[in-house]
Amino acid sequence: MSETVAPDYPRELTMYGSIPRTGRVNLLWSVSMALFLGALEWAGRDVTPGPGLGVNLLYTLCLGYWCWTLIGIVWLGEARRRWPQLADARLRYDRSGVYGLLGVPAIALVALLGVPMGCVLGMFTVQSVLALPWPFEVSDKRLSLTVCMVLSYSLALGTFTLDYLRVHLVANQVRAQLAQRQAVEAQLQLLQAQLEPHMLFNTLANLHALIDSDPSKAQDMLARLIAFLRATLSASQRSTHRLAEEFEHASDYLSLMQVRMGPRLRVSMDLPPELCDVQVPPLLLQPLLENAIQHGLEPNRQGGLLTLTAYADGPMLVLSVADTGLGLEAAAEAKAARASRKSSRKVSSGFGLTCVRDRLHTLYGAQASLTLGPPSHGPGTQAVLRLPLLSVAPLPQSPDPLTPARA
Repeated sequence: MSETVAPDYPRELTMYGSIPRTGRVNLLWSVSMALFLGALEWAGRDVTPGPGLGVNLLYTLCLGYWCWTLIGIVWLGEARRRWPQLADARLRYDRSGVYGLLGVPAIALVALLGVPMGCVLGMFTVQSVLALPWPFEVSDKRLSLTVCMVLSYSLALGTFTLDYLRVHLVANQVRAQLAQRQAVEAQLQLLQAQLEPHMLFNTLANLHALIDSDPSKAQDMLARLIAFLRATLSASQRSTHRLAEEFEHASDYLSLMQVRMGPRLRVSMDLPPELCDVQVPPLLLQPLLENAIQHGLEPNRQGGLLTLTAYADGPMLVLSVADTGLGLEAAAEAKAARASRKSSRKVSSGFGLTCVRDRLHTLYGAQASLTLGPPSHGPGTQAVLRLPLLSVAPLPQSPDPLTPARA
């Protein structure tokens, strides 16, 4: 029967520290066993004096080393041999490391031959070391073969049992982190899926309002809308893109709005060249632009200026969307007067702003923020985004179960 080699064969079958890193566990366990033997000898020192702590330590170290070495060779060889034969090799390895790839024959071989051979080699090593011309007196008492065999099995069993439990713990942590990452990515995709129709519906509503009042302008707006949707399709399928692309999409959207509002909407955009390659989530500015136009500039008879700027503030990227429209208080009063429009400029209101805050919190945690307030000078409203200045895509933050989602 032909064997199919798994395409994701790991270069190193010790991802979770199986076998090679167990040397530290083996060393600690060997020292513990030597101390245990020393305690037994001290308790019965008046009856049967033993070889002493130094000789006991030499025995446990040599026996543990040879058992660890032989078992490691057999198990790693068996894992590499069985990898291409098991259809679920990757699943087994991710769940239990090397131990998930072992078969009963390998375990039996280690128990019946590996440990006894390690015991013999360990005893031979001890005798060789003790036969050296030491400058101090060495006890002539030695451990019996039976005691050495018991020590060998206990050292092998203790070492690999502890490592097996440790591997399972690490594997569970890896799976938990992966599950959190997938949950975060699913949350981001949901927010993105909710945001895109929201933008589209608002634009179509604007288009519907123009069909009767200005058909030629409606046709122009429809053409720009088609071009805008084509340009943003690829961006919406990515987790991040360049800030320059985000500004291009913002420019496309503002061009759509200028078709409807005409000279009432003036636009100013400032993107420093050194920030063009900074990675940001796609359509991050879209809700802020919608908010500024729908609640600030459009209700204002004179229209106004919308200013989009980006600059670096130390390790932070700052994106500012400012308008010279009605302002927060006037927009709140307009909402009370026109309740049917259901518009508000409060910081906590607005589906688009909620999506922006949720995306920032999911991607950057407490490092990012969105604030709304009056601009530094003149009337209107200013939305300020602060997020880490990154040249690569950010890793989604693990959601904190103790921290409620921010509205």
